[in-house]
Amino acid sequence: MSAKFSLFIPSKILQIEKHFSHKLKTWITEYRGKNFVESGFEQYNLFSLPDFLQQLDVNADLPDKIYHRYCVIDWGFYFPPSNILQDFLVWLAEIYPYGEIGLLKYWSDKLKRFPPIKIAEVDNNILDLSIDNLPLDQVLFFPLKQFYETD
Repeated sequence: MSAKFSLFIPSKILQIEKHFSHKLKTWITEYRGKNFVESGFEQYNLFSLPDFLQQLDVNADLPDKIYHRYCVIDWGFYFPPSNILQDFLVWLAEIYPYGEIGLLKYWSDKLKRFPPIKIAEVDNNILDLSIDNLPLDQVLFFPLKQFYETD
């Protein structure tokens, strides 16, 4: 059993950017090349939220009403450093600044011995958090507009 990291992204991003998967791969490849990011950043899976929740090692208790609103980028055992995550969120916000992004650090456990993933209420800013210090099995949502850079 180990912790994994995922992002919940608004499904609207995939509707706005029809070639999102390709652009995501391109962005990660270019970012990794320019910034000498360690291996692991390019290893991810993109799921619809229902498909993510059907995985054997995911135990969740999320409201059905969010199922169509989010997709999940699952980095598995890779936890991107805060600066990489922030740059990635800026890129997402340039596509769609009106949604919310969810951060999830969860137990990977096929026996589902841990409490299910739930949505957490947060009062702090995402910039005050560290991925390493995220609570386990709680999705924390933050508005993407805080990452939208205007000229």
